[in-house]
Amino acid sequence: MQGSFKQVCKSFLVGKKTKLFLPIAILLGIFQLSQAQTIETLKRIENDSVYIDFINPYLAPIEIKLSSLDSTKTFIKGNSYGVLKHMDTLKNALILPVNRVKDTSKINLKRFIQFKANFGDPNSKIDRTYEYSLPFPRGKRYKIIQSFGGNFSHNKPHSKYAIDIGTQIGDTITAIRPGTVFFVKEDSTEHCRTPKCVDKGNKVLILHDDGSIANYVHLDFDGALVAVGDRVEDSEPIAISGMTGFTTIPHLHLVIHQSRGISIPFKFKGQNTKKLKKGRFYKRKH
Repeated sequence: MQGSFKQVCKSFLVGKKTKLFLPIAILLGIFQLSQAQTIETLKRIENDSVYIDFINPYLAPIEIKLSSLDSTKTFIKGNSYGVLKHMDTLKNALILPVNRVKDTSKINLKRFIQFKANFGDPNSKIDRTYEYSLPFPRGKRYKIIQSFGGNFSHNKPHSKYAIDIGTQIGDTITAIRPGTVFFVKEDSTEHCRTPKCVDKGNKVLILHDDGSIANYVHLDFDGALVAVGDRVEDSEPIAISGMTGFTTIPHLHLVIHQSRGISIPFKFKGQNTKKLKKGRFYKRKH
């Protein structure tokens, strides 16, 4: 039931060199960063101005958009947009007059800007013809409990083309396509029936070679079988299914995003219809 990762900065502080926490808007599976994996910042003071750079430590590209507040638009400057690959820097992302900052050693950026960021490069050429493997071992058979456009939670841009597969706690989840693991969350034991638990879902995110991103969600506590930086192959075991986050029953939530957290339709090998049908069982043969 979880999906995309449109990001909105709630609060963050910048010191001389520090890590910038980017909490994400919570809305039916919108992705939330952990404190262990954050965008970094660099700060310097020159000619009565504070210059702040953003650095992307992730193995996936990030598109960043900054906008000034109504109260700061008359004096705020900077490079307000960038698509950053791994370890790229958005130089002079924010330029503040020193006299507008009470304490330059610890700057609360939410007082000056709105911050939005999404994983993915909008210039990527997504392969819409690619046929994926089902996300479980060959010979296994599972029921689809929600498909594309499901009324319960697959009705927003970030989740429209998601599927929920009725796995049980402890089942093995496999990669649907080769790619690079760039985010892992496996520290949660919580779930509930309301969106307040949406950030509690354990997950693995994998970047494919064409720039698309696979999200495997509701995994078990300590259930990742891969680590950030791993290159995984098609059908390789990557996680253990669980029941974490915003969910009413154990299942795997699978969705593929292009940039800006937009879900895209996808097809599995051997699948004749445009989408898997709710209530139907599917056995992996390929």
